[in-house]
Amino acid sequence: MKKYHFGFIVVIYLFCFILYIAFYYSPGISGVFQTMVIHSGLSNRVIAQDLKKNGFITSPVLFLAFTFLSDQGRLIAGNYQLQTGETISEIVSKIAQGRFYQIKVTFPEGSTIKQMAGWLEQAGICRQEDYLSFAQQPAVFQKPWLSGAKNLEGYLFPDTYYLSPGTDPREVIEIQLKRFEDVYPGNLLEESFTVMNQKVILASIVEREAQIKDEKPIVASVFLNRLKMNMKLESCATVIYAWDQEKGVQLSSLSLDDLTLQSPYNTYLHQGLPPTPICNPGLDSLKAVENPSQTDYYFFVLGENGSHYFSKTFDEHLKNKKKSTTQ
Repeated sequence: MKKYHFGFIVVIYLFCFILYIAFYYSPGISGVFQTMVIHSGLSNRVIAQDLKKNGFITSPVLFLAFTFLSDQGRLIAGNYQLQTGETISEIVSKIAQGRFYQIKVTFPEGSTIKQMAGWLEQAGICRQEDYLSFAQQPAVFQKPWLSGAKNLEGYLFPDTYYLSPGTDPREVIEIQLKRFEDVYPGNLLEESFTVMNQKVILASIVEREAQIKDEKPIVASVFLNRLKMNMKLESCATVIYAWDQEKGVQLSSLSLDDLTLQSPYNTYLHQGLPPTPICNPGLDSLKAVENPSQTDYYFFVLGENGSHYFSKTFDEHLKNKKKSTTQ
């Protein structure tokens, strides 16, 4: 009887040791990383089979046994970066705790939808054309404050985001719109869309015209002063946007011929604001339009190191232009 008990204990110990080896031991990490997508609604059995199919585990049975014995049976859908050769315990721990694989994507202030779409595709987050398509459909996102928007240019807040490869472009846009809601200054989202949109359009122009933070409220005041006097804005940034969006031509500077482009975005030809924002402005530009400097300036020209010369009269402006060309 004692021998029977001893033999039984030995068998139990051996069984536990084998399980320990199976769950916690790996002959070595190969160093090859792969992204594993676990879709919502999949059973643990299907997930185990997919892991075996992709070479991450050798036995679905052992995988399921570990999730049961370790009380980690609830696996979380998402994108995971797994390394071939990881142990079952390491893989289960990642998936049960939702340690998603995410990529850092940074959209600089003043980025356009077109640029954002390209960077997202390069990062493997989503397809460029899908993102662009949804960005042209504001109604899909059911935001009351977007009622009347022609597209989402101006409202996809430029920031650093951590996103998983294969993310639905609608989800990416939802995240950016939520960020816009969180940072938009004051109670402006409660204003009519027409009023808010005019401010965002102007902020987008300020964003592309002013590089220095402290100058943005002054640049905003120049454009607001011109609007009050029914003067054309004559913003080079709006014309550059028109060439890119309507002609597919990317320009960094403009010739006199470039200024003749027939486009509603050409503020050298058309009075008032362009029909939509020309980029996605950052918080500083939005604040500059909401709280512009009080000035008598109607003109500005680029000076040294991204700064500007501001002037009240056209004669002063011509002098400043001459000064800027001699530097």
